[in-house]
Amino acid sequence: MELLILAALPASTGLLFPSLFDTAVLKMVPYALVFPVVTALRGLGWASITGLIAGSAGIMVQLTVARVAPASLLVFPDVETIVVWLGTAALSLAISFLRNHSINSRSTLLQRLRTSVHEVGQLQRKNQVLEQVNRVLEGRVSSQKDSITFLHDQVRKLASLNLDQALDTILETIAMFTELGSGSIWKYDDDKHGLVPAAVFGWSAGLPVAGSQAAAAPAPASIWDATLDPDTTVEGYVLRNRKMFSVRMLLEGSEFDRFVTDRNIITLPVVIGAKVWGVLNIEDLPFERYSQYTETILAIILSLSEPYLRRIVEYETLNDQGEIDPDTGYPLYSILYRTLESDLERISFEPGFVSLIVLEIINYTELSALWSKDDLRHMFVAMKNDIDKLKRMKVKVFHFKEENQLVLLAYDLDQDGTSFFCLDILSMFSEYRFTIGDTTIPIELVIGFSSSAQSGSSADSMVAAAEHLLSVQRI
Repeated sequence: MELLILAALPASTGLLFPSLFDTAVLKMVPYALVFPVVTALRGLGWASITGLIAGSAGIMVQLTVARVAPASLLVFPDVETIVVWLGTAALSLAISFLRNHSINSRSTLLQRLRTSVHEVGQLQRKNQVLEQVNRVLEGRVSSQKDSITFLHDQVRKLASLNLDQALDTILETIAMFTELGSGSIWKYDDDKHGLVPAAVFGWSAGLPVAGSQAAAAPAPASIWDATLDPDTTVEGYVLRNRKMFSVRMLLEGSEFDRFVTDRNIITLPVVIGAKVWGVLNIEDLPFERYSQYTETILAIILSLSEPYLRRIVEYETLNDQGEIDPDTGYPLYSILYRTLESDLERISFEPGFVSLIVLEIINYTELSALWSKDDLRHMFVAMKNDIDKLKRMKVKVFHFKEENQLVLLAYDLDQDGTSFFCLDILSMFSEYRFTIGDTTIPIELVIGFSSSAQSGSSADSMVAAAEHLLSVQRI
């Protein structure tokens, strides 16, 4: 509509104000102005169409209103008219160029704006995702920190020198990290020629058997009566070959087709020293917890437990040799010497220290005059238990050369650590009172010690260093 109005304006202006356009050139000016104006508004194409309409309207007005002869309109234009139209064409082209450039610039700026808005939206979404990831990672780091703290506390419990308690702690730790439903640790029994449970977790009664095997397998009268054939079970395979089993391996080949695997999800060897001592079997595990990550966690827990289990097994092996005191149950000096030699040999190629601490009761003669031998032996047991409570670490205890002497073997304490350990013991026993019946007598104690960090690498040198300190304190 606005283009038609613009096309009609030149002819209307000529009719309304004929005195203003009394020459041919001036009459052309309104028509010439249509081109740059429309070009600026709509572009060169629409300007050409509007110009043709305006020219047609002007001719019609000249023929009908002004009664101009048609032949007079066919006269060749003069120079001034040509200059006006050429100027109009040049101006229209310049305006069209500027208009197109402006439109292109605006389109480019709008595209950049759209791109910027889109990028800002993507950045906002990425920021939200990163914030969520950050919260997850913070929670994971926090939970891992708690897990490490818990794992540290659990590992410390393994220093009990009690095998049953240590194995139960391992299964308890695994349950905390993997949500274990049931699991067990098995060892080979020479008398039964089979694998017997050393520790169990989540068993209600008897050997847990899944699937069709449940009806065919009679439950033993007691959990500890269960026995596995090492030749036909996955546990036996792992024990013999020192290789882990995972249920995913059933899809990788036919190696385990001859075994009943209904109660084996993950089975790992329990290695102590250079030998396979037993096997850990995971029998019930939530589906979402079964992964290689869980397998790695199990391997890490067993690896961290190995040094403690080795000491416990060595200690129990020494006790089984019969060279123990019948009253206290502590090994005698001969076993102490062999144990010390074994520990020194081990730390020669492994990091760590071993400390020899000799406790000597000076007033033992006075005590023996008041109490029986059994009472005195009971006193030794009480002293050792109090030391365990004070230091919150387990040590191996032996009898020394004299009946009034006990020896403690402590591990991973350097020379300074051993000194402070002995000072704590002396401080505790400075106010210690031992009571039997109605008689309460203080214990006078002197301590001699030596550490592999300073006293050499032989059992003789460590014993000599500890005895020298004892002789100095007796003076």
